[in-house]
Amino acid sequence: MQRFAAAAFATCGLGLAALLSASARAGEQMIPPGATAADWLTAVGTLILATVTIVLAVVAIFQDSIRGRFYRPILKVSILTKPPDCNAVPLTTPDGQHIADSFYFRLWIRNIGNATANNVEVYANELLRRRADDTLEKVAEFPPMNLSWSHIHKIYFPVIVPGMGKHCDLAHIVDPALRSHSSIREENPKLKLTVVEASLAFDLIVAPNDKGHIIGPGDYHLKISIAAANARPVAETISITLSGKWTTDEATMLRDEVGVTIRPT
Repeated sequence: MQRFAAAAFATCGLGLAALLSASARAGEQMIPPGATAADWLTAVGTLILATVTIVLAVVAIFQDSIRGRFYRPILKVSILTKPPDCNAVPLTTPDGQHIADSFYFRLWIRNIGNATANNVEVYANELLRRRADDTLEKVAEFPPMNLSWSHIHKIYFPVIVPGMGKHCDLAHIVDPALRSHSSIREENPKLKLTVVEASLAFDLIVAPNDKGHIIGPGDYHLKISIAAANARPVAETISITLSGKWTTDEATMLRDEVGVTIRPT
């Protein structure tokens, strides 16, 4: 798109120069020998009018490309393993009865550009797990899918205006003793975890039936893309460390048992 716009601007510039040159020659031809001052003023005025008309026509045709070069959204992601990005959240029934304790981890998506970002989405492309030999291998069970926006639980966030941000749910951890509760059902039998070992569930827009979005203790890299209808995708990698230990103490859990950071690009 940028190459197309650059070529269009170059073509436009050459065309404009040719038209202005032609207008200048036409202006000279309009002034007969022995012309009066009034004739000169008429010719100059005609030339200026033609030039302005051409410039306005060019701007009207390429106004979106011109605006896009100077006004555009720029999306950035961050996360701190502490409130408000990450915090303890009690799970309850619709009538407020307590089911289980949990911790939620949210990405903060900011628009640092100078134009509103429309229909913003965060896509989880791939999950990698660190092996004992310090290499990374793909977690084949993990399904690539959009993450869910906090509170509205949708794929797209309608608008993020310049200078503002919104939270997108990344993952959560439920009390391992209660994750098989009928209202939660986040037990991944393939992990073979005990009732005291914590697992982490990614907040995908749809929870797959094979529980491939639930992971056990380990070090992981999640590759994501952040995009909008009017902004190019931004690729980021999120580093996640899960010890597998559980505590209801928020400070201890977020300091010692779970680590979530954005890796430098």
